[in-house]
Amino acid sequence: MTADRLTCASVVLVAGLLAGCATPPAPDPTVEIPYCHKTNKGRVIACTTAPAPSLNADAQAKQFAPDPNALTVYVVRRNWGDGRNFVKVQADGGAAVETLPNTMVRYRLKPGSHSIAFDFEGQRPATTVAGKAGDVRFVRLDGMVWAWKSTFTWATESEDAIRERALKARLVADLAVR
Repeated sequence: MTADRLTCASVVLVAGLLAGCATPPAPDPTVEIPYCHKTNKGRVIACTTAPAPSLNADAQAKQFAPDPNALTVYVVRRNWGDGRNFVKVQADGGAAVETLPNTMVRYRLKPGSHSIAFDFEGQRPATTVAGKAGDVRFVRLDGMVWAWKSTFTWATESEDAIRERALKARLVADLAVR
């Protein structure tokens, strides 16, 4: 009887050790790799072509600390009905950044008024963001994807509500345009 218990305990111990070896390692928080949007079941459906800032940079950006020398603008794309579409965002006609669902872009701009635009299906809607050095602003790209049509617009909701959405989004670009 004790031999059976010893055998059973050994099997449980070995199974536990093997299960520990099968656990994937945690991602390196300093690595910059493309961001991949996944379904709620974990299947990858689209990845950015450019590497996203590291997880450490993402965490730092989500502190929403003002830059004393710039107007900081967060462009947030987070909506329940958004799909896998790539939508390019740009500030003042500068470099375009690919966004996917549940992502955000941080711009550090010269104080003043700026045009933030996105490109989707040949259209280029823009919104204006203004502020002085040390200000932090939030704008949200609202996407809705249906089987027959996809639409994207600039959302009209409070900056506090957009900030809450930004906490759950992944930083895919951090640009200083000065």
